[in-house]
Amino acid sequence: MPQVKKHGMREAILAAAFDLFCRKGYTATTMSEIARAAGMTVANLYVYFDSKLLIFYEIYTPWLLARVDSLRESVQKFPTPRTRLRRIIVGLWGDIPAADHSFANAMIEALASAPQDTPKPNNLLEQCEIAITDLILESLPPERAHLASNRLLSHILWMAYDGFAINSRIGDTRDLEAIATLMTDMMLGPEEATEPAPRSKARASRTRKEPATSAAS
Repeated sequence: MPQVKKHGMREAILAAAFDLFCRKGYTATTMSEIARAAGMTVANLYVYFDSKLLIFYEIYTPWLLARVDSLRESVQKFPTPRTRLRRIIVGLWGDIPAADHSFANAMIEALASAPQDTPKPNNLLEQCEIAITDLILESLPPERAHLASNRLLSHILWMAYDGFAINSRIGDTRDLEAIATLMTDMMLGPEEATEPAPRSKARASRTRKEPATSAAS
């Protein structure tokens, strides 16, 4: 006879697993620990989820999508293409990987430790690529829109995100502002330096004509 799923137990499992994944990482967290933290047996845990990977994706999917939405709101507050693109890079490679004790690194662990050819439980990567592509297209000037039109740029950014997530977990952080400026320059071209305003001709002429005076005069 199939066991009846009790109200609230699924949420308890996800809350317990999220805490463990954040503190210990994905690989070091066991189903036994999740069950114990959720106040149930391992057998009951499997009534709700068939695997640790499914538990993880149930947590990570809304977690990541919520942060992408927050990044969009942040980017829209910036006035120029250059400042918007910088914000996208800093958020994607800095803020999100560092959030919740570098929780994003657990995704790397989860996929790296899964059996070969294990399919991903959902299309999260595709959703994220579409979201970042749309955000970049909203930020780029029209003459540069072709850079992001086929989603390859977004795919590259998300693949690099994995590396920044790993480095965030181990504390190997870099100058994200400088990296964001470099990436933005690659997309828009180098930012033109502001040249100092020239002196007026009248002032320059007076400077040449006025005789020098000594302190004794």
